[in-house]
Amino acid sequence: MRCSSCEPLLDRYLEGTLSPREMIDTNAHIASCSACARLLEEVKVVDALLFTTDVPELPNNFTFAVMAETLSMPAPKPHTHRLWSFFALYLTAAWMAALAVFAVSGASLPKLGVAVAAAFGNLAQSFAGGAAGIAHGAPVLATFGAGVLSIDLTLAAAAAGIYFIIRPRLAAHLASTSEAQ
Repeated sequence: MRCSSCEPLLDRYLEGTLSPREMIDTNAHIASCSACARLLEEVKVVDALLFTTDVPELPNNFTFAVMAETLSMPAPKPHTHRLWSFFALYLTAAWMAALAVFAVSGASLPKLGVAVAAAFGNLAQSFAGGAAGIAHGAPVLATFGAGVLSIDLTLAAAAAGIYFIIRPRLAAHLASTSEAQ
């Protein structure tokens, strides 16, 4: 018998639950192997320690003392979100919406680049032309601004609804399901 096959059997050897053949083989190996004999002595010491453990005696007011200590601790601060996290959420949603519109419209990237460059060129000409140029481009700019503002407000309302309505309800639901289990 090898040490690798004897070591797992030492607990059962001490308990006397090995088969007669395994008991004879293990006993012969322990008699010939000093490492396994030392390990058997260590297992005996551990078993003896496990059987002699005492349950500690708790004072009568143990629960009251623990609860009083818990109540004297400061309440944890609620988690607050910084303004930048809302901005990051908005920015992510805006880019995703823009990419979705780009994908659905079937526009190619060069055409989109040309359209954006033309829009910025027209805007620059409007500002360079003075009041007459701005007045000429005002309806287009107002329409564009109103469209961007409506998209911004829609995305901000959706983000606020998710954060202030859906998130607490989801947390309550998850807490109730974890308590039920």
